[in-house]
Amino acid sequence: MGKLLSANFQRLWLNGTFWVTVLVIIGLESTFCLKLDDQGSYPADMLLLFFFQMIGVVIAVFSSLFNGTEYQDGTIRNKLVVGHKRSHVYFANLVTGFAAVTILFLAGVITGSVLGGLLYEPVQNELGTIVLAGGIGWLACLAFTALFNLVGMLSASKATTAVICILSAFILMFYSLSHYQQLIRPGVVTGTKRATYQFLLDLNPNGQLLQAMSYDVDAAGRMILFSSAVVVLCSVIGVFFFRKKDLK
Repeated sequence: MGKLLSANFQRLWLNGTFWVTVLVIIGLESTFCLKLDDQGSYPADMLLLFFFQMIGVVIAVFSSLFNGTEYQDGTIRNKLVVGHKRSHVYFANLVTGFAAVTILFLAGVITGSVLGGLLYEPVQNELGTIVLAGGIGWLACLAFTALFNLVGMLSASKATTAVICILSAFILMFYSLSHYQQLIRPGVVTGTKRATYQFLLDLNPNGQLLQAMSYDVDAAGRMILFSSAVVVLCSVIGVFFFRKKDLK
């Protein structure tokens, strides 16, 4: 699988879409930071993770175009023709996606750290809480990547992959925002309904990002477990069906 990873990373470094998405994350975080600076003084950690609001959509765009190009150019079929195992091809793409998304994540964190340190007050939360929130957000990004990698590896159409991934990202965003807004308002939802909404929010990668952005990490263990489960489940399902996929 080493040769597959080497080829994938070489393609990643030369991929224009990847570098555009890096610039988009930097631009989003910079815009959020500068816009909030006009509204008064805030602790630096308040804006450190603002890019979490849109990173799911950015990951969807990158993953769908990166994987879709492999089918469009015949790269995946060529890899199989020269003797690479289907499982190796699948996991090489997944690992490449993890690396790319980690770079996107770090680009946002570094941008927020620099601008926060220059423009805002000292951090309010403890370092451990900030690191935990960042870790939850990073794992949620990996969960998004595993989900979109599954779609991209099973769909041979670049356009179809893009539509499914981007639409899914917006749907997950919409539902997470809806659940989160109701949960943070006292008395709006109670009892079993509140527990259900909280469960769905914790399960949703975008819901995890919203909570991490607000440093609401009381359910950290459950969110980490859910993200890990999504990664494993999507990988198992993806490899299973990719092995059976007709690539002729």
